[in-house]
Amino acid sequence: MALDHDQFNQLLSEAQAHADRAVSENNPQHYQQAFESSLKAMRLLAEESGNWRDAVVRATEEFQGDEGI
Repeated sequence: MALDHDQFNQLLSEAQAHADRAVSENNPQHYQQAFESSLKAMRLLAEESGNWRDAVVRATEEFQGDEGI
């Protein structure tokens, strides 16, 4: 699965908007929402990183003709 750049950028924009709102309204609840959006974005990156690692392992096995790397 490829990283959905649109979704990732949307989550980052949401996090920034919540953080800006927290500052302007002096409302800590918006910081929590900013943090949650940031976590979702990080999870997308982590998932893609794991997928990329698996693809490299498979490609290495195919190149070497070896299993169990």
